[in-house]
Amino acid sequence: MKKQIGLFLGVLLLIGATGCGKEPQKQDMTGAYNVYEGYLTVKDNQLIVDEIKYIDLADKYWIDSLNLTEEDMTNGYYIYNPSDEKLTFTLNDETRYDFYDTGALFISEDNETRMYTTQEVSEFLKKFDAGNGELGKTPFEIQVLEDGRVISIREIFIN
Repeated sequence: MKKQIGLFLGVLLLIGATGCGKEPQKQDMTGAYNVYEGYLTVKDNQLIVDEIKYIDLADKYWIDSLNLTEEDMTNGYYIYNPSDEKLTFTLNDETRYDFYDTGALFISEDNETRMYTTQEVSEFLKKFDAGNGELGKTPFEIQVLEDGRVISIREIFIN
């Protein structure tokens, strides 16, 4: 019995030791993350988020909470921006950018969905940069790991 326990502990020690390498780990997309909505600014590898709440006609809770009327949502949505406080997160080589390429900068004209996905921040900025890294008043959904690394940025398409 003591030999089995010793063998078991030895195997655990061996398994634990192999996991202690110094190789950089790939971004784990299965861990806990937070989701934000907001207007964006990109400065170097920093993402600055002016947090908003995008409310569409299906968001009954927010419609009731804010006492919104049809006149407030003439285009079928309302953007609630309760604070001027900005959040800062870190972009990296694994951040995914999903957006609608309506001008066919990166996709062909005959693409019906116009959805484009890239991991190149330069392509993302080519589409949205209004100057100075500010991306204008296009709302985005941002998925962020608990350590502040951005998993993905997805355009919230408004008409």
